[in-house]
Amino acid sequence: MDGNGLVAPPILEETFYALSRKQYTYKVSLTNEGLHLTKNGDDGTEKTDLIHIRDIIGCKCMRNSGKSEHCACRPAKGGTVDATREGTAETNECRVRVPFVEAGDCSAYLSVYAFVLKNVGAKNEKRDKMTVTLRFRNFSTYDENSQVAAKWKTAIKSLLQARCEDGTIVAPSDDHYLGNHLLVIVNPKSGVGKSREIFQRKIVPILNMADVDYDLHITCMQNDARNLMRTSNIYKWGRGVVVLGGDGLMFEVINGLMERSDWQRAFEYLTLAVIPGGSGNGMAKSISFETNEPYNPDPILISALNIVGGNRCPMDLVRVETLTQVVYSFLSIGWGFIADIDIESERIRMLGSPRFTIWSIARLIGLRSYPARLSYSKINDLETETRMNNYARCTSGDFQEVADDEPVSIEFGMDPLEGFAARERVESFSSIISRRTAFMSVNEAPSFSSIPDVIEGSEVWVRGPLSKLPPLSDPVPSDWVVVEDEFVMIHASYLSHISEDVIIAPKSKLNDGVIWLLVIKNGISRTTFLQFLLGLSSGNHLAVPNVEMIPVRAFRLEPLSQGSHLVVDGELLKHSPVQAEIMPGITNVYARQKFS
Repeated sequence: MDGNGLVAPPILEETFYALSRKQYTYKVSLTNEGLHLTKNGDDGTEKTDLIHIRDIIGCKCMRNSGKSEHCACRPAKGGTVDATREGTAETNECRVRVPFVEAGDCSAYLSVYAFVLKNVGAKNEKRDKMTVTLRFRNFSTYDENSQVAAKWKTAIKSLLQARCEDGTIVAPSDDHYLGNHLLVIVNPKSGVGKSREIFQRKIVPILNMADVDYDLHITCMQNDARNLMRTSNIYKWGRGVVVLGGDGLMFEVINGLMERSDWQRAFEYLTLAVIPGGSGNGMAKSISFETNEPYNPDPILISALNIVGGNRCPMDLVRVETLTQVVYSFLSIGWGFIADIDIESERIRMLGSPRFTIWSIARLIGLRSYPARLSYSKINDLETETRMNNYARCTSGDFQEVADDEPVSIEFGMDPLEGFAARERVESFSSIISRRTAFMSVNEAPSFSSIPDVIEGSEVWVRGPLSKLPPLSDPVPSDWVVVEDEFVMIHASYLSHISEDVIIAPKSKLNDGVIWLLVIKNGISRTTFLQFLLGLSSGNHLAVPNVEMIPVRAFRLEPLSQGSHLVVDGELLKHSPVQAEIMPGITNVYARQKFS
């Protein structure tokens, strides 16, 4: 419907036959909402399903070569498929009919790929792949049928490029967006060391379905991604930069960009994204949490869909200053208990995320406290509420679930044949065992080459926005709150989650302009602190006594003893006084639209 509540006229509309189901016809119409499939039975009944445009990630035109032995959506597992008359082909994603291949078939095929939300509101809510294959055979030659299929493809692609502006879908005047490359940076050692396998098996198929051209960079040393961002021509990656790894890899990317002389233009131009491959994955989980996407069934799928079907959304960063350095943070600053866990559990990193739970138990037995002076500029409750209400987010119309879990294959023509077969091209991963960086594109003629080694500059300057705070050597402003005490922990967060299973700041938004300061002073019992730890997975930790959450614009922490750890986005900084301030909406990330 349009803004006046009227049904929008279809952009394209045709009548199709259900493949091998001669008693059914489908009226397929494309509108700004998406693809409407109206099934007409021989008893006169009608049923309409909507595949919303927000759920469609791409489409492809294909031609029957007369040799294909695969299903329409992707190659079948396990080799060949018996296609003598009508058989079936099965994959781990779908089941489609593969009937007899007609010699000299002049049909053109269009496959539309979508990931539809299932079991809405239930614990097992997830996104399932749906493939709709349209067969165009109204004309006697392939070229004529191909023109019709291409017309549908162009229309769908235009809608996929659309942007949310005041609730109206606006298509760009050209297709420059589709011609831009995506840079994917993979840390092969993240988490349990399966990032390369994740990329090949789970990410490449999604990018292929969405027709996304991409370049691949595999890191080979610490700060490799940081140097790449600092020295490369990033403007060829107009589609954005994706990191596949832990939160530390995103930390490198952001700080590498901040070391550029054109840092401001770089952040305005690039859109960042993350695919969870580490042991923390706080950013990926936070984006999913805020947009009501079902993260837990398949976090890699949800994060990949953010990239190919998401919107460009602003995100806050935090400028962090110590006596010796300045860094920019996207996740959190930790000091005390959680920081100790983060650093000291590195010795059992091979266990993945369970390492945090194991080390938490050990540190709970020997609970520590540290003397410090904490100063902060508090945001009052009314101001916090105003910031939350003004938080920018894209919304859309009511969601209508598609009933059929299986791919839909329907064909356009007066007399449907018994079937089709079409082959989808799938690239290989040339650098799966290479330690060097490699590029790969999904163009028809892919090229594989090594990226030149990153050239280290003689001097590296941290740039970025200017601080509004006094130097660490000067007193804090007179209107700041100052507390000197013994603390078990102080943790500043600006995303909701600091790991997949720790929701430390439930009210935090990507672009709310708030640092959420969690403070626990000495004197809390081990029993109460255990309740706090158990509540971190649900957000109930804020109801535990002696736990305080303070919304602030900026803060300063001055440790008054040695032995504590200062951690920024999982990275250990040199022990020092530290101050931090919010930089609202300074970067952009991919996130799907949020729906109520």
